[in-house]
Amino acid sequence: MIEATADVRAQLRADLRHRLRPMTGRDPDERGRATTPVELLYDLTYVIAFAVAAEQLAHGIGEGHPGAAVGAYLFAVFSVTWAWLNFTWFASAYGNDDALFRVATLVQMIGVVVLAFGLAPSFAAAAEGAPRTIR
Repeated sequence: MIEATADVRAQLRADLRHRLRPMTGRDPDERGRATTPVELLYDLTYVIAFAVAAEQLAHGIGEGHPGAAVGAYLFAVFSVTWAWLNFTWFASAYGNDDALFRVATLVQMIGVVVLAFGLAPSFAAAAEGAPRTIR
């Protein structure tokens, strides 16, 4: 009985330990891979960033700054797309889904939300024609 309990504890310790997996390439012929909820949440953060950029574009055009608004919009879309493409290419090539990868995904999502919060001041600075300083 004591040996069985020790074996169960050892197995639980091994199963619950968050260990890092080696970064090997994903099989290109893999079939039936479903999207995880974390991937859907990750994509949703980018949808929100694109929506904020579009809202700021409409706001800038409505205030009579179409040139500055379009320029700031192009820069915002480039920034969001660059972040999304780089991490998506990495994730599709090495989707090992270990603890470190999940933390990196969460950090990326937080970064995109911070980027989305910074779009309004960016568009306002473009409309003013001068860099805005944080005080």
